[in-house]
Amino acid sequence: MKRPRKESFRDIKASNILLDEKLYPKISDFGLARLFPGEDTHVQTFRISGTHGYMAPEYAMRGDLSVKTDVFSYGVLVLEIVSGRKNHDVKLGSEKADLLSYAWKLYQGGKTMDLIDQSIGKYNGEAAMCIQLGLLCCQASVVERPDMNSVHLMLSSDSFTLPRPSKPGLQGRVGKWNTTTTSALTNTNASSATRVSGGSSFVEDYSRNSISTSSFDEGR
Repeated sequence: MKRPRKESFRDIKASNILLDEKLYPKISDFGLARLFPGEDTHVQTFRISGTHGYMAPEYAMRGDLSVKTDVFSYGVLVLEIVSGRKNHDVKLGSEKADLLSYAWKLYQGGKTMDLIDQSIGKYNGEAAMCIQLGLLCCQASVVERPDMNSVHLMLSSDSFTLPRPSKPGLQGRVGKWNTTTTSALTNTNASSATRVSGGSSFVEDYSRNSISTSSFDEGR
């Protein structure tokens, strides 16, 4: 049986998730979605589109697009849901403005509960687990992020023990990313999309990408 082709939505965010009358979520706006050629799970693109605050760092900085790109965006979305706030809010002050950075700081300090929206009430245990899962989805290294099948297993299993996340990939509002390289990535300016095999790292001398983005305030 022919395996389905891999796809990246490229713009997972709160405003693109709709709820039906039974509160079942539906993804909307597939204008930026991209199919990977053949059996590929990675491509490199020189035109970057998405929303600041949700884009994975390797995609925003280097155009490296993979099936894990949406996982990063999903992690940010999970943190928004649990905290009841946008991924960036200057009204909260410099320490709390960037949700991902603040969530990581609280997690490191053992104060995860401080991030949880008070309206969640008695479900604090589940919410704390979701914060840990959100941070796992936002790992700097692509290979350290779970795939969505693993995310589903983590959310649906009562006995699954989540691994401890390391520092997430996004730090700060505009371009201050912490990235971890894992193996070589071939870079070429010969075409708009280049097949990537066996790597998720970044080329340091990569030329500046053409970027089409939305602002942070398009979040929740």
